[in-house]
Amino acid sequence: MAGETGEGGGSHSQPEKQPGQAAAAASMAEAEVEELPKAIVRRLVKEKLAQVAAGGAEVIVNKDAMSAFTESARIFIHYLSATANDMCKESKRQTINADDVLKALDEMEFPEFVEPLNTSLQEFRNKNAARRSETTQKKAEKRRKIDKESLPQEQNDAADNGKTDED
Repeated sequence: MAGETGEGGGSHSQPEKQPGQAAAAASMAEAEVEELPKAIVRRLVKEKLAQVAAGGAEVIVNKDAMSAFTESARIFIHYLSATANDMCKESKRQTINADDVLKALDEMEFPEFVEPLNTSLQEFRNKNAARRSETTQKKAEKRRKIDKESLPQEQNDAADNGKTDED
């Protein structure tokens, strides 16, 4: 009976988890879900440090510092999200929009982020508008092509129907 599973779905051959251990495991799993991708954080940190490094020297970031950057970014995102949510609720809406985030940055006393973020947001919107325009044009061309191909077929069908009527 060693391979049977109990109600919890775990094997009896493994030691049972104590309530404190289960809570700690759940907490760790939750923290892993909320963690930012380490590769992205590492890339952002290294790119920024390369920009500010004196004489082009490479700055080495140890594992603890990288973890601190990751955790700080995660906390900042949580704080910004909560503040933007408050801005949204003040406006009696349920959906957070970009203006809520910009207002939240001001509220959090990070006004120096507002203008660069606004610029990036506008570039993003312009890029997406151009992409949407291209997609719309391609769809319209495809429809015209399909219509042109089906038109001769409809004319042939009409001619065939005319012959049947004459017979």
